[in-house]
This record gives sequence, C-alpha cells and structure tokens, in this order.
Amino acid sequence: MPGNLTLTLCLTHDCNLRCRYCYAGRKYAHGMSRGTAEKALDLALMEAQATGRHLDISFFGGEPLLEWPLLQHCCDYIRQKAAGSGTRIRYGITTNGLLLTPEKTDWMAERDFLVGLSIDGSPAMHNTNRLFANGRGSHELAAAALELIAAQPRLRSKVICVVNPANCIYLSEGVRWLHAHYHGPIGLNFDYWSEWTDEQFELLNQQLELVAADTTHSYRRGQPLRLECLEDKILTHLHSNSKNCLRCHIGEREIAVSVDGNFFPCSRMVGVGDEPDICFGNVYSGIDRARQNYLIATRGNDTPECKICEWRHRCLNTCGCTNYASSGEINRVSPFLCNLQQTLIRLADTMAETLYREQNQTFLRLFYS
Repeated sequence: MPGNLTLTLCLTHDCNLRCRYCYAGRKYAHGMSRGTAEKALDLALMEAQATGRHLDISFFGGEPLLEWPLLQHCCDYIRQKAAGSGTRIRYGITTNGLLLTPEKTDWMAERDFLVGLSIDGSPAMHNTNRLFANGRGSHELAAAALELIAAQPRLRSKVICVVNPANCIYLSEGVRWLHAHYHGPIGLNFDYWSEWTDEQFELLNQQLELVAADTTHSYRRGQPLRLECLEDKILTHLHSNSKNCLRCHIGEREIAVSVDGNFFPCSRMVGVGDEPDICFGNVYSGIDRARQNYLIATRGNDTPECKICEWRHRCLNTCGCTNYASSGEINRVSPFLCNLQQTLIRLADTMAETLYREQNQTFLRLFYS
C-alpha cells in the first residue's frame, strides 16, 4: 500500500489571534463554502481510490474551530461517501485551542482526531508572538486548552511550538514549561519565513544546546522529553529507511485547498490562496495535471553543495515547502536551513551516543525495541 493522501482544508482566513509570525495571510472573515468543501472531499476521495491510498483529512486556517459546523459537516460527509469503499479516513486539526470545549474534545476523540495544539511554551515565549488584536497575550487560554486535551485520554495530540528570532531567547525555558505540563510529542516548528541574523542564529544554537541537555537528563529520569526534531534525526541514523520519511511529497501525496477552492502543494504554501506560481487547479475546474507534474518534478533540491554533503540523507534539504519558506524556491536550500539541520543532527547524535553508552533503558526501549 502506498503512503496515505493528505488533504488539508483551509476552512477560513479569519482567526481570533494576530500572531506576529503567521504565514497564512491577512486575517478577515472569509470562510470556505459547504459546496467548495464537498467538492474538495469528492476529488480527494476519488484521487485516493485511484491510487490505492487511504485518506487523511486535516483542518487548517486561520483558526478552523471558527468554522466548527462546517468541520463537523465535512467529517460526516466524507464518512458517508467513503462507506463501503475500503478507504480508511483519518482526521487531524491544527488549532490555537482557544475555542476548545470538553464537548469538542469528546467529539474529536470519538472520531480519532489528531489535534495539533499551537502553544509556544512558557508565558514569556508564547506571549512574544501569539497575541490578540489588542496586543494582549494568549498564553493563559492556550494553557487551559492544553489541560482540556490532557483531560481527554482518548484524544491523540501533539504540541506545536513555533521558534522565531523574537522568541528564541526563551526556547529552553519554553520547552521545560511544555514538558512540565504535557507528556506527548512536541514539535518545534522553526520560522523559516523570517530573516535570521548571525547573532540570532548563535542564540538559537545556544538555546538548542540547553534543550538537548535537558532532553538527555529527562531520559535519565525515565520521563523522556519527546522532541520530534531530535527523535527524527536519531531515527535517520539508526534506520536507513527512515530517511524516506523526510522526502517531500508536496503536490503528490499532500494537497491543500484554499478557502476559495484553489489547490496548493502544502498547507504552509497556501497563504492568501492566490499565488499562481504554486497553484495547480481548483475544485471546480479540477487538478491541473501539467502544473501538478511540474511542481512534483521541480520539488526537492538542486543546491550543488547538498549533493556531496555527508548529511544529505538526514536533513530536510528535499522538503519543498521548507525550501519555499526559507529561500522562495521549492528546490533551493537556504543557509539558515542548512546550518540548523547540521546543528540538530550534531545534538541528536551526541545525545543518542551518550544514552546508548550509558545503556539507558528508557532510550533503548524507545529506539531499539
């Protein structure tokens, strides 16, 4: 069975926050119509069945919980359409959590949702960027959402913490806060859209050193800090096939649909939904196969230095959306991406070598069993 097809529906341009680093475009009250959503779901189901794939439906925004009735309708609609087809449907959502309620978490748990909660660690780190329109910080409400998620044990979840030049000074503090309040996987999403100065990158390196040290100590205490950016690098060293997880599938196994129904290769590339160089069709006119094939053929990495780098199979150099965010091209690696990936590989290898040498049982169970 080939990998799953992921369809991301950007349900609205509106949001109840005005995060300073948001790449999703201007915030205004414009939501996806029910007809557009149904058309997108129909096409995705047809595409999944034609390629023998299962279907992952992800809800994005803006803030997707602002369109809760539409989200519920989408889940009911695709479940009915896929009934008896043999196509498995899974659901996910990326949310700031401010509109979560016990009723909503129960509803999502019943449907086996994966909830990605955006919360940037400690109050100081989070409130640097994640603000209301009046400039007030949102950490208190985000922390309450984290408690709601933890209170529903059947709900699959992860935390998404964005690291950018303005808040990276608080990174180690922020990760410690998250580990104290949450025991699931933590994704550090580095802000590739921003310009990082040499001084800011050096500060980021110092903070990552502290985070790696804290992670090592957490394994020694038998309470591992589950940082995806370090775990992924360890897996690429231990298992040669893990590098396939880092290969880019934008436009092929990943399709994002803007509010107006335009197709994009990845949710991180939608923006305001009208970028012609990376759009490949619309739910009403269908997929532009020539444009889609061009994006698939172009994605990857044409940076000469990467072709001879010893770490090329262990970094994100072939991730089209990351390249697009950091360099403006889906096949070019920026210096920031290269330097960051080298730092993460070095820290992950040092941590893994230390814990393996100590025969740390928590580490061995997680990575060798």
